[in-house]
Amino acid sequence: MVSLELLDKNRCIVAEGPIWNDRTGELLWLDILGACIFIMSYRERKTKKYNVGQQIGCMALCENGDVLLAMQDGIYRMDKAGNKSFAHQPIKIKGRRFNDGKVGPDGCFYLGTTDAKNEGAFYRLKEGILTELFNHCGCSNGLDWTVDGTQMYYCDTVKRKIEVFDFDVEHSAISNRRTFIDIPEGMGNPDGFCMDENNDIWLALWDESSVCQIESKTGTVVSKIDVPAAKTSCTCFAGEDLRDLIITTASLRDEERYPLSGHCFKTRVGVKGKKSYRYRY
Repeated sequence: MVSLELLDKNRCIVAEGPIWNDRTGELLWLDILGACIFIMSYRERKTKKYNVGQQIGCMALCENGDVLLAMQDGIYRMDKAGNKSFAHQPIKIKGRRFNDGKVGPDGCFYLGTTDAKNEGAFYRLKEGILTELFNHCGCSNGLDWTVDGTQMYYCDTVKRKIEVFDFDVEHSAISNRRTFIDIPEGMGNPDGFCMDENNDIWLALWDESSVCQIESKTGTVVSKIDVPAAKTSCTCFAGEDLRDLIITTASLRDEERYPLSGHCFKTRVGVKGKKSYRYRY
């Protein structure tokens, strides 16, 4: 039985997008529908909440200490004082709002949108330019890269699959899109994920109260972590040794059945994660 620790007292509607800041020893996460972000001093377990004024899908660390916030009408850069400014020229974004994303090994921000009619898109932010890389996204979700940076794994919840792309770091380009694994009905809905030092995937399963570890070489589920919330939403590795697995969850009318739903949890696992990349532009 895996031991889970309740990480913070704040209950979110939809907690998502956890990021470990190895330079400051802080853990960041957000509440999509609560329109806020949280920054925790990991050692002291002290958390600050920042309201951002819009639904927010994901965020990313910048090299200069700023944070990128992907919201309903675009991506903003927030400085240490909490001041926000647009990170790109305004464009009409396909889909309802940004959902999940991460900075890649090339220092660009990759993220996608969610849309009930599968009319969302997947974008790259580089040097203030937001470029569409592919479209017809239902709910663009989990995203991460192999340790060597040559492959990008990506999940669309609606399509119930994890796909893999070849990744060209020098040219910030993706190619050779193919299916890595299909998620069968009854296994829950594939949501956010992170990858460890062995390139295995730690996938949050929405409506399945669990996180599963998927071996990258075979696509086989090799372990499972039960979570006291129906809607597990995302994972990341944190802590000085990168062996703490952070799990975010959503409440969304589940409080009676799952009193701890909407909280963040942590557990120790037998492998290390990877440091987060930072936006360089």
